[in-house]
Amino acid sequence: MDAVETYRAHNMWHNRMQGEETDLSSHVIRSQAIAEGRIWAKTRQVDHIVRNADGSVESVTAFGEHAEV
Repeated sequence: MDAVETYRAHNMWHNRMQGEETDLSSHVIRSQAIAEGRIWAKTRQVDHIVRNADGSVESVTAFGEHAEV
């Protein structure tokens, strides 16, 4: 599944394509990372996965073909 993932590492919040090592963006403030991740996901028409600091999934929002209209 292709998705943009917002996660915490090295005392910052990051966005990346799921399964990739390179970040799309990095942020000090969690809410800014989530907002940016949502934009990346909408642009790519993929899901947006938000992870808690412990790595557990907080939410998944669909922006791809299977998204609700």
